[in-house]
Amino acid sequence: MILSHMTYPQVGKLDRENVLVVVALGALEQHSHHMPCGTDHLLGDAMVERLEAALPKNILSLPTVWLGCSSHHFGFSGTLSVSTDTMSRVIFDLVGSVERSGFRKVLLLNSHGGNRAVIACAIQEMGTKYPDMTVVGCSYWDTARETLMEERDTPFGGMGHACELETSLMLHYRPELVDAPQAEADGIINLSRFSRGEMLIAPIVSVYKPVSVTSHHGGYGDPRSASDSKGQRFFDLIVDGLVELCHDILQDRI
Repeated sequence: MILSHMTYPQVGKLDRENVLVVVALGALEQHSHHMPCGTDHLLGDAMVERLEAALPKNILSLPTVWLGCSSHHFGFSGTLSVSTDTMSRVIFDLVGSVERSGFRKVLLLNSHGGNRAVIACAIQEMGTKYPDMTVVGCSYWDTARETLMEERDTPFGGMGHACELETSLMLHYRPELVDAPQAEADGIINLSRFSRGEMLIAPIVSVYKPVSVTSHHGGYGDPRSASDSKGQRFFDLIVDGLVELCHDILQDRI
């Protein structure tokens, strides 16, 4: 069910106890030489489309939030960003609107790494204001972390930004937007083991560094092994994880 395609009487008839509201939180920022600036919110669209198709009677999807916390990408053209305060208020007010419509279960489906911290903080704040709600936040890649690790071709450091994962997903979803011949490995590995990390393996510590310091041309990882067929496989693994997560939320296991 897609909220923007429904009338308000149709929404009013939905079973609040058995419907999970899902909103993707994306971004608009540079993605190295070969990927479109809209990669994150486009992949957010793709994940929600596939999730809604898998659970058509239980998912109420909202339009993707296309703008996120991307100030660390300002060293490269094409990046738009909001502050963490603004993003937090957007999330908080979206969930508040959902709550006023009588829904009690929400999944904030993140498709941009820079949103992770603000989502976690917003959920903590909402937990005290809306104690009768279940608001869950996750980044789509984390729902299939173990299986993606098994399927990947690149070693540690190969997945991060405009990488094997994102490039493969886009080659399957919107191949006309990918300039594949321009794909190059990128990313300056941190010297300390405490700050070394990537998309599927988080670093031990939190520290701020702009992308212009951690990369040469705005990427992190190695997209050269990306392919359409790999993107389809990655989508299948991620959506399987998302469906399992949604079942857990709907059945009050979270």
